[in-house]
Amino acid sequence: MSGDSDKIEQFDTLFLSIAQHHPEGASQLLDTFVNFLSRKTDFFVGGKEGEWEKLVMSTFKKYEKISRDNHEVEMKEKREKEARQKAAAAKKAEQEAVKPAEITELTDAEAEKLQAEIDERKNVPASSKPTNPAPTSEVIEEDEDESEKGKLMPNKGNGCDLDKYKWTQSLADIEVDFEKLICF
Repeated sequence: MSGDSDKIEQFDTLFLSIAQHHPEGASQLLDTFVNFLSRKTDFFVGGKEGEWEKLVMSTFKKYEKISRDNHEVEMKEKREKEARQKAAAAKKAEQEAVKPAEITELTDAEAEKLQAEIDERKNVPASSKPTNPAPTSEVIEEDEDESEKGKLMPNKGNGCDLDKYKWTQSLADIEVDFEKLICF
């Protein structure tokens, strides 16, 4: 009764379709199949008495073993995958672990040197600063509408000119020009 894997799998869609018509599950499906064998074949009466039972039991035991072996392999692979993921997560957490803050007492000379390094990092050389700063929009000081006071006056493109960028807009599109944008 064993056959080529491709030959066996050719019936999978048919069996799945039949199984879907059995809401009570495998027992109802098995009952339907055995009923078919008794009505349409000589399965029960075609051989010696009890032969059918040996055939059914050997077939069921064969596929039970295959199914249990496959399940065990799948469970082993799943446990190994979870262990690898846990190990990777633990390694990542270990690498990303934040060291506790340390308090170190510095001499006055060391403190001055450290402060000078920090100031040096913060200061941008004058050569990298733009020589012509971008014009910024003017603030509306006087307007008939009180809600408009203190707002920025729109530029020629119905947008705004700010220190680090400017933008214009129309009904169809918006254009943003970044001159110098620092994100923290």
